[in-house]
Amino acid sequence: MITATQLRDFAYFLSNTSRWELEKAGIIAPGPSGDTAWKRFNNDFDVFAIKLPGEKLTALTDMINGYLQVSEYSREQAAAAARNVA
Repeated sequence: MITATQLRDFAYFLSNTSRWELEKAGIIAPGPSGDTAWKRFNNDFDVFAIKLPGEKLTALTDMINGYLQVSEYSREQAAAAARNVA
């Protein structure tokens, strides 16, 4: 089950992920040949994900999971720092 915080973190992932990160991960083609995929990622993410072949979908899933884990770790570190200050 997804939490409200995870949903917000996923929205941050969508809005903060750059084209070069997707290219580097092999999810979209670099240069002009990746223009359609990049536009779809930004404007129609559900169709983007549905149309990805298996290995690219796995790479995208790995990117999202990594982003969510870092976000959760950052929140835990901020909470721990706040406790230490108090």
